[in-house]
Amino acid sequence: MTVRRRPSAPDAVSLACVIGLAVGAFRAGDCLAVQRGAVVRDSAGIRIVENRDPRWPPGAGWRIGTEPSLAIGTALGDEPYLFQRIVAARRLGGGAVVVAESGAGELRFFDRDGVFLHAAGGAGEGPGEFRFLSAAWTWSDTIAAYDNALLRLSVFAPDGGLVGTHSFRPAEGAGRPAAQMRFEDGTLLVLSAPSGMVPTGRGLLEGAAWRLDRYARDGTFLGEIAPLRESTRWGHDISGLPPMYLPLSLGLGLFASAGNAVYAGDGVEPSIRRLENDGTVTDLIRWPAPERRVTEGDKSRYRTANATPPPAFHPDAWSRYLREVPFPAAMPTYSRLVVDAGGGLWARRFTAPGEESSAWYVFAEDGVWLGEVDMPRGVRVLEIGADYVLGVRVEHLGVASVVTFPLHRDDP
Repeated sequence: MTVRRRPSAPDAVSLACVIGLAVGAFRAGDCLAVQRGAVVRDSAGIRIVENRDPRWPPGAGWRIGTEPSLAIGTALGDEPYLFQRIVAARRLGGGAVVVAESGAGELRFFDRDGVFLHAAGGAGEGPGEFRFLSAAWTWSDTIAAYDNALLRLSVFAPDGGLVGTHSFRPAEGAGRPAAQMRFEDGTLLVLSAPSGMVPTGRGLLEGAAWRLDRYARDGTFLGEIAPLRESTRWGHDISGLPPMYLPLSLGLGLFASAGNAVYAGDGVEPSIRRLENDGTVTDLIRWPAPERRVTEGDKSRYRTANATPPPAFHPDAWSRYLREVPFPAAMPTYSRLVVDAGGGLWARRFTAPGEESSAWYVFAEDGVWLGEVDMPRGVRVLEIGADYVLGVRVEHLGVASVVTFPLHRDDP
């Protein structure tokens, strides 16, 4: 296993900073800091954090408990505890939890012990109802939920009462808007779909261009933050199958938000950008991650894991797809981005079919690489608080539950 290196490798940056300052090629502000494991420098106003090693020494760092402190969900029982498709869950004041259950189009409220309190929303198109509940988030104890079919934001009080609704419209040159999160200044992060069709043709096709946009809460478009491109697709002549993403790729680029900032990356290279919500790039975080070349064994495991054709795809067409589809040369570095309650950035290490790793790269708010944290297996992380991780775990027979694990921030 090799480690990716670039012309601006961290050790080279350190030497360049020292030499550049000595000969006068750099200004004093160009090299901001050289600290254990990282070099921080300025490049045309962008703060670049070149991490060499994690700050935590081996065997030290944060830990996540192996057993959940709270679990909500059951295979049999009352309707509020039966989940079909959880799109979000957040902790409210006092330890209460709100769960956005898209299958039923509901927000379900539970107390700190996991006991059901009440629900809001429901299937429909009336005020506060949902046709396709796609996202939900909180600020203070106010809950916002977005309907990606009606293009409508609904705002609820902690008791489930409807505060108001706001309709959204596509920005010029963009497709359908999907609100994702609220910025600290009250504006919203919106993912805008491409305005055109899925790329067509034969061979390797560049993925479609999505956008991260900024909207006012009332649905008014304010400006573009950054483009977000899909992974490469494969164009073919297999009847009944659209152009597909290459295997072992991510599909859409990755992003997360905190405060008035957005973190974005393609997941392929071990680097992440930080942008203000006006689109200004402020930081670039890099770290050395092992490059994982795609082997024949990886291809075989992928074909085995995906042997069952997706719904509506003919088995013969799917079988031909698995035989003929080209694979990328290397796997992505990371597959998720989450910002925790303290402003720290977490990037989930990419795992291929058959792998059981659940490690996350963890970065401090200033972009310095702290180390890696192992997440409980089978948990899809939805929120990382000061002392907890909240997520969804799917057990055997597809039973989903909302779970909370304790997070121990034992800094060396």
